[in-house]
This record gives sequence, C-alpha cells and structure tokens, in this order.
Amino acid sequence: MTITELSTIESWQSTSATRREEIARAIATEHGLELERVEPFRREDLPLASYRGLDGLFRFVLVPGGTFDMGLSDTELEHLRALAEPHRGTPTFDAAWGNLFAEPSPWRPVTRVRVEPCLFAQNTMGDFALADWRRQMGEAFVGEGGDTSTLPDDLEVAFAAHGYRLPTEAEWEWCARGGRSGEITYKGNVVPDDKHYGKISRELNRSESPDPDRHARIGNDFGLVGFGVHAELCRNRYAVPPDLAPAVRTYEDRVIRGGAGATYKWQNPGEWQMLLTAFRQRAGTGLLDAVGIRPVRSVT
Repeated sequence: MTITELSTIESWQSTSATRREEIARAIATEHGLELERVEPFRREDLPLASYRGLDGLFRFVLVPGGTFDMGLSDTELEHLRALAEPHRGTPTFDAAWGNLFAEPSPWRPVTRVRVEPCLFAQNTMGDFALADWRRQMGEAFVGEGGDTSTLPDDLEVAFAAHGYRLPTEAEWEWCARGGRSGEITYKGNVVPDDKHYGKISRELNRSESPDPDRHARIGNDFGLVGFGVHAELCRNRYAVPPDLAPAVRTYEDRVIRGGAGATYKWQNPGEWQMLLTAFRQRAGTGLLDAVGIRPVRSVT
C-alpha cells in the first residue's frame, strides 16, 4: 500500500485532519498497533501519529518520508570549526576535535538520499549485550512469562517474524535530524556537551514517568529522542565513505550510530562527537556488548 500523503513532510502537513486520522487508524489495524494520538510533538504545524507496539515495549511514531543530504554538511563542518577554534592549542584538542576534520572522513562526502515513510521507535532499548537479547527483551515477542528459549538466536530474525527490522543508516539520520538539515545534533546547533544533554540522558535512562508528553518535551520535530545516547545498530555494513548497501556480513561489520550520551560528563575528550547526527563508526566487538536497539517498520 502506497500512502502518497506520507511521501514528504509537506504532503502530510497539507493532508486534512480527518484524512490523517483515517490513515493513522488504518496503519494501526494493518500493523497490529495501538494508536495513541495524532498530535504535534515539538513542531506545532506537524501532527504525527504515535502507537504502542511489541507488547507495549516501544512507542512508534509514523514518520513521513523525504529527501535529504546525509552526512556532515559544509554548514555543519564550519559550525564545528568555529566551536573548535577556542580550544586549539590545548592539550586535549587532538582527542576532542582532531578527527572531526581528518581526511578521509567517515562522515563525508555528503550523499543525497530518499527515505520512505516508516514507523520508527521513539526511543531505544539499551544498553544491552546483543548476544543476550532474548533474556533482556524477549518477552516483547512471547508475552509476559512466555518461553523465550523458543526465540531464534538472531535478533533480526525475531524482528522480521513480527514485521520489524533495524533502521538503515539513511532512516536513522533522517529521523535523528527530524527532517531538518545542516544542524549538528538532534536538538539543533547546540554545543554537544552543553549541560542540558546531561538532563536528557538522566530523563531518558531513569524516569519511569507515565506522562505521554515527556518525550515530546525533549524530542526533535518528529517527537523522537535519545539519538547519540546509546550505540545504535543499523542494517548497513560499514565503509568509508558511507556504503548504503544492505548488510551482508556479521554484526561486527555493521554501522553504529551514536553511543556516548549516556556517559555524560564524558569519559574521554571527544566522546561528545557521538551525539552528532552525522557520527558513524564500525560496530566492532566491544560495542555489541552495550548496543541500543531502535526497531523500524515499513509502511509502504
């Protein structure tokens, strides 16, 4: 089913409220989700549908598609250069800033990509060891008290059986940017180690508040949160420059996005870079012991 109203943000905005509600309910029925609301999150002119799914473990947002420039843009790079300049000559400059400007950059060149609409998890589940996923989130697939030993060893196989998958790199960055471009983090052009990131990490990791608007207050224009807080695994294999081909090798060869926000204030100079929407790295073995999972479901 192709939903033309979801092809771009502008198309969705121009759709009548009645039609948006109709589409949101049809998607809930088709995908076995519980529709919560069709309302704006942070951006008042962009009402979005949110749902509960996977046994209530995740909230999903219906994100319109669009075309954007994936990677660290010239605008972002110049902004980072300006932020770096006062630190030049300090003992930690190379560790904190140097690899931002190194060549070849794993975050460049910028690539023009098209992303289709999807149901995207509002927040991650993490950090947990990928090898131990059945114990830590298996009940979402078999129900409370169910036999998780019946689940496959591979998380993606279990996701696929329920119509979910990991995000592509392009989907992750489109959703992290909230449909915007030229902004260095999902919260905008804010210095990544500014004190409010500590507040975001604490609220994401510790609060059990049932307030449905809590994430909207700390989210981006799509109402999505936590980009950079956990090391999030994508479907794509890692390459420099970015390789958009589907994954064909082991998890160790996958792309990781984000990964350091939960360590505020930073363990090492430069870890704040993992909060940048363009940040990417190879998964490797160690990161898979503390991975974040953000499932996605295609709607077209």
